[in-house]
Amino acid sequence: MIESVQVRQRGAYDFETHYDNLCALQDSCPLPAVKAHLPQGVLDLNGDRIRANDWMPILNTLKINKSLEFVAIRSYYQPSTDDNEKKAIIEKRKTPSIRSKEITYRLCKSLKECLSTSPTITCLELQGLPFRERDLNLLMRGLMKNNTLNHFSLEFCRIGDTGLEIICRGIKNSTSVNSVNFTGCSLSWKGADVLARVIKVGGFW
Repeated sequence: MIESVQVRQRGAYDFETHYDNLCALQDSCPLPAVKAHLPQGVLDLNGDRIRANDWMPILNTLKINKSLEFVAIRSYYQPSTDDNEKKAIIEKRKTPSIRSKEITYRLCKSLKECLSTSPTITCLELQGLPFRERDLNLLMRGLMKNNTLNHFSLEFCRIGDTGLEIICRGIKNSTSVNSVNFTGCSLSWKGADVLARVIKVGGFW
């Protein structure tokens, strides 16, 4: 699908209309949860409740958006620790699409584009998502180009020390970020040391 320049320009400032149009093009129903807080400039989603096919209109609208102020994508899914092979197979089938490599990659690709061009986004919260290194590199590139974000959270995204180092490359020279949340990110003293150095340089709390 090739969108005209005019459609993309309008869609950048009207999330709901652009999202509705993309849903219509793929013959799917717009999700009420997506549109619930758009009038307030807010997109706050429980990713566990969104099917793979329903992600595409959301992400394709998000990547061109220049009007949202608050974006949050959350996952509360807890993988089973049961050793039973049969139960493990059933559990895998129930795993939300947001946990897949493809969707987290597409999400981060869209967020990179949004962060790179948006003049309005001030808060980005990503919670409980299984980001891989390639995802974090995309986020880092978007963060490097952004100058409006005040708060950034990766709460319960188990990125570890290596993942934190990648993200810190994106925020270390930020003049706008003044708060971060890396609670539950599986950090050791090494990660804490990296973060302390970034806070000292950046001056945020």
